[in-house]
Amino acid sequence: MHIKSLLVLAGALLASATRGADRPNVIFILADDLGWGDLGSSGHPYARTPNLDRLAAGGTTVANFYVNSTVCSPSRVAFMTGQYPARQGFHHITSTLEVNRRRRVPDWLDPDVPTVADVFKQAGYATAHYGKWHLGKYGRSPTPDAYGFDAALVSSGPGETIKAPTRDGAGDQSRMTEVTFDHGLEFIRRQGGKPFYLNLWAPLPHAPLRMTERQREPYRSLAPDPAAFGPWMADYLRAARDPGEQMRMYLAAVAELDRNVGRLLDELRRLGLERGTVIVFSSDNGPEDYYIGNAANAGLGSPGPFRGRKRSLYEGGVRVPFIVHWPGTIPAGRTDRDTILSGVDFLPTFAALAGIPLGERVRAAAIDGEDLSAALRGRPVARQRPVFFEWFFEVVGDRAYLPPPLAVRDARWKLYTDYAGGAVELYDVTRDPGERENLAGANPAVARRLKDAVLAWVKSLPPAEFRDAVARGADRMTLLDIRKPGDRAP
Repeated sequence: MHIKSLLVLAGALLASATRGADRPNVIFILADDLGWGDLGSSGHPYARTPNLDRLAAGGTTVANFYVNSTVCSPSRVAFMTGQYPARQGFHHITSTLEVNRRRRVPDWLDPDVPTVADVFKQAGYATAHYGKWHLGKYGRSPTPDAYGFDAALVSSGPGETIKAPTRDGAGDQSRMTEVTFDHGLEFIRRQGGKPFYLNLWAPLPHAPLRMTERQREPYRSLAPDPAAFGPWMADYLRAARDPGEQMRMYLAAVAELDRNVGRLLDELRRLGLERGTVIVFSSDNGPEDYYIGNAANAGLGSPGPFRGRKRSLYEGGVRVPFIVHWPGTIPAGRTDRDTILSGVDFLPTFAALAGIPLGERVRAAAIDGEDLSAALRGRPVARQRPVFFEWFFEVVGDRAYLPPPLAVRDARWKLYTDYAGGAVELYDVTRDPGERENLAGANPAVARRLKDAVLAWVKSLPPAEFRDAVARGADRMTLLDIRKPGDRAP
């Protein structure tokens, strides 16, 4: 028997005396390419998201939540493992074996690395994953059961067992999202009182979008006003090819995601599981840019007041929605503007919320995240370590979205630098969320401290060929043979 299977069995036996009503269910809903500013509850002037707004009204929104990468696969690695994705060699998304060789990324996440599903399964939980996977797809890519899931059906993953063809034969994100929630609801109904951990990783609102006329009808007369948004988003909207049609398509996709969240909330209430279930909602990175060809009709997500979009380390690329809902335990209607939480904190924080101690194997993996469950319960707590970021590849669209390749967030400060400790940018993101005023010269001690911290962090990471190339002066925009930012968008 595989060592992971033996550990799961032993953990389940140990947990058998304590599992039950005192252990909450946990459902993690992860949207794809949803911006920080894309919900009604986050201030979008046109989005209609009544169910996600209901989730926020009944729970806590963490305003300073960060994913640990600017793109999908590495961001998901952090959620799953509690480790910075670079520790597992994930610097870009997984794709075909040929593309993975080109990007120098693994073909899949190592299944021997402990995951959040392993932690919950060893505590006696039923575990399942439905929807997008993107942690391996081709060759002999392991299926989700190798990572601790009892049940799984995936899109963008091994076997792609969730499919919803359209007339042109391509997969439809809207239909795949509905099927994802269909399977998730059926899994919940089957548990019969056993605690469960469930990933619902929705394909929406990732491009390409093919929303129907019916889905777009509520926005039929929408003519978005750039002045209704923050300055960065306003400029981006003004430069769009057809902002009305593009935003109508995008908001219809967000509304469809919201409709499925409503189905989940209603079913939990019908089954009497609402008070015993933690629901987490987030996104894997910032909103897509219409510069990307298949997003020409979908690149109108809003990063809120922030600079940058997907593929940028500026706030708009890595700061995303994060809502936690657990009636009676998580304060309702609260926005936490003090806690800095990130994807690597997901595993230790939600294990602690469920009362699950991290086993020796997880502790030995030296996870990077922290248990910040006290903050979610409403008790202020400061994180012990900064949050670090690295992205040495391309940034599409506006040249102003391209920062140096390293970043660190600590308290109110966010600093950017290159591998030699040059090109330093320092922003007070509590006062200047749009990152327009570089304060490095005015705060040399802060800049030096944070620069030293992020450079020390990089030294702790496994080697990376492209990191070395950029450190030697290679043009980040030509590493993967793409066009430079600032080229004319479609």
